[in-house]
Amino acid sequence: MTLVDRMVAAVSPERGARRMVARATLNAGTMMASGSPVAPGGKVTGQGGYYGGQTNRRQTRGWRARLRTPNQDAAKRDDLIARSREAAMNMPLGTAAIERPIDFTVGSGLMAIPEIVGSEVGLSEEGAAALNRQLGKDYDDYMSSTDPDAERGATGYGQQEIVMRAVLESGDVAAFRCWADDQVGRSHYSAWKLVEAEWIVSPFGHIEGTAFIGTGNIVTDGVEVDGYNAPIAVHVLKKAPDGAYGGRYNRRSGDTVRVPLWGEKSGLPTVVLVKSKRRPGQTRGIPALAPVIEILRQVSDLTEAELFAAVMTAMLAIIYKSPGAQAMPEANYGDGEGNGRLDGLDIPTRPESNIRMEAGQVLEIDTDSEVDVKSPGRPNPAFDPFFLGMVRQLSAATKVPYEILLLHFTASYSASRGALESFYVSYVFPKREWLSSLWCDIGYQVWLYEQVVRGVYRMPGFLTNAKRRAAWSRVRHRGDGKISLNPAQEAKALEVYEAHAWATGAQITAGLNGGDYDTNVTVRTAEHQRFVDGRLPIPNAKGGGSDTGGSPPDDPAQGD
Repeated sequence: MTLVDRMVAAVSPERGARRMVARATLNAGTMMASGSPVAPGGKVTGQGGYYGGQTNRRQTRGWRARLRTPNQDAAKRDDLIARSREAAMNMPLGTAAIERPIDFTVGSGLMAIPEIVGSEVGLSEEGAAALNRQLGKDYDDYMSSTDPDAERGATGYGQQEIVMRAVLESGDVAAFRCWADDQVGRSHYSAWKLVEAEWIVSPFGHIEGTAFIGTGNIVTDGVEVDGYNAPIAVHVLKKAPDGAYGGRYNRRSGDTVRVPLWGEKSGLPTVVLVKSKRRPGQTRGIPALAPVIEILRQVSDLTEAELFAAVMTAMLAIIYKSPGAQAMPEANYGDGEGNGRLDGLDIPTRPESNIRMEAGQVLEIDTDSEVDVKSPGRPNPAFDPFFLGMVRQLSAATKVPYEILLLHFTASYSASRGALESFYVSYVFPKREWLSSLWCDIGYQVWLYEQVVRGVYRMPGFLTNAKRRAAWSRVRHRGDGKISLNPAQEAKALEVYEAHAWATGAQITAGLNGGDYDTNVTVRTAEHQRFVDGRLPIPNAKGGGSDTGGSPPDDPAQGD
């Protein structure tokens, strides 16, 4: 109620009630017509709902956004990929935004831990444990060699890094399964040929998002999908995308080949298209730097300008005037043949200047000459705060805390620990699960298939029963442990977690260094026994001294 409404209601409640009814009726009718409530006096206050969707506000009046499909939003993929790679190669912040997640997520490599359950495959628990250890050792030997790489230029663990970098820089990467039995020196024939994103293109003349003439399936950006929008084939260039007589920029009919994603007999993937999917219906991946490419370019330009200005400031020379001195030579305005550079003008040429900016340079000029030396005032004190502000925006968009992005831990222990923990929880651990599911697990299953086919392992039902194959192929992958800023304090906290059953020894071991708790117990038992056999003092829990106060007693029973 307005002030007038309250005054009328105080004098005549009946008339005040009629005014409120009339105002409510007017407001309801106005909202039905325009969606905008009316304030006292007839002023439209807004369109209702979220301010971000209104068009009559000053902040959003010029904002015209359109609803588009994921593939329409990615229409400029070529430019995004090229600029993303440029940023990763030549812009320090872009390099950090790509390399830092790889360092923390992949590290030295995600190691396979087979987890066959004996009851599911008809083995005893001891037999399953022994087989798991043997599989883990054999697969680690395979991954530590160059056999997984068809180009034989990287180990299997190195391929994990290459795959993740390709996804971050280009949005996706295709891996073609090969049987490289024609390469000399191989112990395993299963290999992968990695192909970058620009090799996957739609056939020449095909309209994106329409049915492919050969199969009737929809093809978008070189990926053929079924009725569920699940990829079933890719179309790959026959020649390199940058080739002079073919490729992406010199297209012609028949320059691509269709490759199904799955083998009909083996059931194994023929091609693995690794990408980070963000939206339903998204066919191809988007570079991780896509949301921040513009700000990266601007920050890079600013950094180069500040660096150049600082260098020029350091190069300022000493210039003094002296009677009878010669003037400084000017730059050469000719073309080397006595002709002026400007057509139609007879500009006399002068000797080419040999003056170069050098630190500590001293120049002499005549007393009648003048030199205007600008003082740029570098280094600029406002650059660093502005730069850090841009880095914080970049880190917010890429999920990499700016302390980790710059490897600059200057705040308190709590702040640094919080940055590391949030990075692991929000980025590293989810990315490890993503990489394991879409790449590492598939590589292990393909390798195991080869071992069964070649008779290295006998696994009944592996080749004939999909459920039994899944049971034999059960595996998880572990990565490097987290960084510890205060090992002693954190170890005490982990003791409390284990004592209250808030965490198991296996979980703590995996989180610390990616190790295996059961294997550690077995190895430590043997190490302890060697200490006892060698009559060495047994270290106590605090890491010093001996539980027995010295050498073990002579009586074996007392020693036990």
